[in-house]
Amino acid sequence: MGYYREQGPAMSGSGTVPPATLEGAPALPGEARGIAAGHAFTGPALDLGALLWDGARRPDAPVRIPLSVLNRHGLVAGATGTGKTKTLQLIAEQFSAQGVPVFLADIKGDLSGVARPGASNDRVRTRAADVGREWPPAGFPAEFFALGGLGHGIPYAP
Repeated sequence: MGYYREQGPAMSGSGTVPPATLEGAPALPGEARGIAAGHAFTGPALDLGALLWDGARRPDAPVRIPLSVLNRHGLVAGATGTGKTKTLQLIAEQFSAQGVPVFLADIKGDLSGVARPGASNDRVRTRAADVGREWPPAGFPAEFFALGGLGHGIPYAP
């Protein structure tokens, strides 16, 4: 199945800002400050989470990628259970929220849930807090296509 998001308003601009310092958090080591500075942007960007340093998540060092550099190819790879699907879902949802069209070929239907708001639970709230973010449940516009006219959705015939 594929999903398509209608194009919204154009987004532009990005600048860099120093990483935030959270009250009560220990200062980032020099090497970690360099990594954090490389991901500190203002303007439209994908928010991928927080720096992991010495086994601890550092919400004072967000990992962000400006939309202006996301017009290239990318690869999400890993072993079973490492979060590839969730990573793709996070990226697709953030693109959609910023008005960028998204097409996902999802043979197994793992990503069809983007159309409905998710349910909050302790694990989701804990993860969001670990990376210094709020997580409001949200659904995103989705159009389902059935290749060859088989299955549910709009038949796709090129």
